[in-house]
Amino acid sequence: MEDNETKVMEWIDDHFVMNEIEVEDFPFFPCGKLIRDKNGETMVVFGALFMIGWIIVFKKHKE
Repeated sequence: MEDNETKVMEWIDDHFVMNEIEVEDFPFFPCGKLIRDKNGETMVVFGALFMIGWIIVFKKHKE
C-alpha cells in the first residue's frame, strides 16, 4: 500500500504542471504540501486516512 505522502505527490503531479510550481513541506497537516505558483498564489494539499484533501487558494495581495 502506498503511503499518504506518495499519494499527495501523485495528486499534485496529476493536477499541476510540475515545472510551473514550487512544492514544499507543510507540516501543519498530515503529509501536507504547500504549492506556490509563479504568481505567488498558494494552496495546501494534504493526505489523511483514505483521502486527499486540499485547502483552497490563498492569493498574494498586491501592495
